[in-house]
Amino acid sequence: MKINSSFISLCLSLVGGILLISSLIDYLFLVFPLQFQEQGWQINITNSLVDRGIVPLVGISLLLIGWWIYDNNINGKSLQIIRLPVFIISSILGLIFLLLVPLHLGNMNSVSGELMAQINQKVSQQQAQIQGFVAQLDAIAKNPEQLKQEIEQRNQVINAGGVIQGQQLEPQQLELLTSQRDQLQQMLDLSQKPEELKAKLQEVETRLQNELKEVENNEIKKAQSVALKQSLRTSINSLMLSIAYIVIGWLGLQMMMIKSNKVTE
Repeated sequence: MKINSSFISLCLSLVGGILLISSLIDYLFLVFPLQFQEQGWQINITNSLVDRGIVPLVGISLLLIGWWIYDNNINGKSLQIIRLPVFIISSILGLIFLLLVPLHLGNMNSVSGELMAQINQKVSQQQAQIQGFVAQLDAIAKNPEQLKQEIEQRNQVINAGGVIQGQQLEPQQLELLTSQRDQLQQMLDLSQKPEELKAKLQEVETRLQNELKEVENNEIKKAQSVALKQSLRTSINSLMLSIAYIVIGWLGLQMMMIKSNKVTE
């Protein structure tokens, strides 16, 4: 029985130690070179640390199980000098994951604000484009001769069966050309009625503005949803890892202190 327990304890301790050491080495390579001033680096490092956070926890758990088997089934002197650093490392990791929670939430709030600013800037540019487009339509509508030329050019292609410079247009292209001709004809008719033209242009601008507003709302909701999911997922996982590491670390240190006091007595 002692041989089996010793073998199991050794295997668990060996695997746990390898997992813990390899994960710490992975963390070192992950964080270097340090770029604390870059917000993107902070977010990426936080996500990577949290995603890998379960590996050292499993390693520490395997070490604890191996030590428990050793203490309860093997008559031998436990190496407290080896166990102490593990509990200290667990406590430090718990503190790190705890500090990552407010750091990540702050970074994600900042990123969300930047995304909102980019969306607003993009919308402002598109609104200016809409106004310019409507102004261009107004200018064209006030030039009946140009409208007539544009309509005549399209009529020639349509009457020729969609043939332009010896090349046959696709059905979709011909349909688009016909639609453009009809719209230009409508503008030509409206050019003789200033009030109706003004109302029509206002209708076009309102429709485009409404479509732009809908796109803006969809982009804002999408950006907020992504930021919220990312911040909550990483923050909650980091908090749970922090609790697990701190509990293991502090309880382990307290048990070692109690055991050390008993020995000295």
